[in-house]
Amino acid sequence: MRILCLAFALLAIYFPSPQSLAFTLLGPKWENGKVTFDTSFPEPNPSTHLWSKAMRQAATEWGSSVENLNITFTNNDYHPCAGMTDSFPADGGKNAGGFHINACGEDFGQDVIAINFSTSLNSTYQESDIVFNSNRTWAIYDGNRKTAIDFKRVALHEFGHLIGLDHENSAAAIMRPYTSDRFTLSEDDLAGARTIYAPSTVDNGTPPPTSSHSKTVLEEPTGLASVSGVSNIRGWAISPDGIRKVELFIDEQLITTLPYGGSRPDVAKQYPGVPDSDKSGFSMAVNWGNLSPGQHRIEVRVHSKNSTTAATRTSSTFTVQAFDQAFLTDPNSIQILGEATVTGSRNITLQQVKVNGKTYRVDLNWNTATQKWDIADIDK
Repeated sequence: MRILCLAFALLAIYFPSPQSLAFTLLGPKWENGKVTFDTSFPEPNPSTHLWSKAMRQAATEWGSSVENLNITFTNNDYHPCAGMTDSFPADGGKNAGGFHINACGEDFGQDVIAINFSTSLNSTYQESDIVFNSNRTWAIYDGNRKTAIDFKRVALHEFGHLIGLDHENSAAAIMRPYTSDRFTLSEDDLAGARTIYAPSTVDNGTPPPTSSHSKTVLEEPTGLASVSGVSNIRGWAISPDGIRKVELFIDEQLITTLPYGGSRPDVAKQYPGVPDSDKSGFSMAVNWGNLSPGQHRIEVRVHSKNSTTAATRTSSTFTVQAFDQAFLTDPNSIQILGEATVTGSRNITLQQVKVNGKTYRVDLNWNTATQKWDIADIDK
């Protein structure tokens, strides 16, 4: 059993290298790319910021950008120091994050603001926990560093360790060992994570030729996305044998067969040798309000013309944000009563939204891919 401890510190002077990609890997990774993380933050936490929500947003930045990395969440009050001190009994190897006054019984050390504890066996992670230094002053914001430490960029960094990335000293990345003005993932960060969880290749280490590709890509909803209202499930699928049908499963239940054959000249350009790659799109409108609020799993199974079983499949986890009524037919049933608060460069919170007599707080995030504001969270 290998035990690894990695610390993250405050700002140091940093001069980026001209090298474009210089990520460093720790070695272990999660089996099948699946990791479950508890974001309860059970101890009394500094100020009133939504640490759990910011932690999930940080994980979502990784999960939505790295194929074959599947991150799910729990809220079971697990503590990151469980099993490491007498104050917190062992929890059976649960992955968790939270604030604490020390590094699970040890001093944090000078300038250390967060630390990641991981155990692995035969290059496979068994447990990974993140402890944030509660002696520091924390906030949540985008942009250049301020006196208070931005929690989300630190969470991004620590989650990078959790999925298998080491500190990076020679590139301007979120994974360098000190805080900086960077608050989003860099191409170097993502290249490292994609290397860890890259799809299998053929024996000689190169991808199969394009004429033999069978591939399915789910473009919406993206991994760990928050969905609400009516929007599309969409993506594309190709097979050298042709596609017979595309099935949609939600929470392991067959929902329907998705319409297939939409125009995709971009896919044809990437896979010119695959038959009908120019007509490989699938898409369908869905009212997410028909699902219960909370986390769900979507899976698309693609059947080729020469196979009775699914030739390829892809899946992701998403969170439904919904009001109590699945579809609001009367526009007058919705009123915005309170003020709107800007909580980040791409985030707005509506403090009081009344729907059918009930009051909610609604968080909106800008979605560059769809060019609109998405509902990220609905709290009663």
